[in-house]
Amino acid sequence: MNNNLNGIDVAALQQFAQGIAEDSTKRHASFNVRTEWQGQTRTVAKVNRYSLAGETYSRDFEIAADEPNELLGENSAPNPQELLMAALNACMSVGYAANAAMMGITIHSLEIETNGTLDLRGFLGIDENVNPGYDEVSVAIRLHTDAPRARVEELHSAVLKTSVNYANFSRAVRMVPTLEVRES
Repeated sequence: MNNNLNGIDVAALQQFAQGIAEDSTKRHASFNVRTEWQGQTRTVAKVNRYSLAGETYSRDFEIAADEPNELLGENSAPNPQELLMAALNACMSVGYAANAAMMGITIHSLEIETNGTLDLRGFLGIDENVNPGYDEVSVAIRLHTDAPRARVEELHSAVLKTSVNYANFSRAVRMVPTLEVRES
């Protein structure tokens, strides 16, 4: 098997997975994002660190968000829904590339398109019986590979079973909100 398939170092991925399987202290990854409101509908999220296997690593990224003009923003960045879908697509893309590499499948091209419709009555608090979030999201995966259809179906099943953000979308996540108020 090629040691580098779909841009993935297969031996390194196998070694990483084996280390996690064998050592319970290596099982956890923790992520942190701090978002600051910039006025109107604009925010900037900062990614400064993450932890893997008990060690903390520095990161330095900013992710801007804004609403389109029609939703009272300045249209200076993707809105939170677009970022949410982009995060789903990016996570699934990693899943396809890595799982395909482990299965010996070469990906020639991959495109993931996600669509969802919100009922704004929920978001605006007009009708408390309306879900402010999505009731359904469609995901179209367009994959070009020379692998037989049965192997591609195996790959697809593996990605849907192991994608973190697919799981976050398709299963309820327990949220633990804490409100800290500064008094003037």
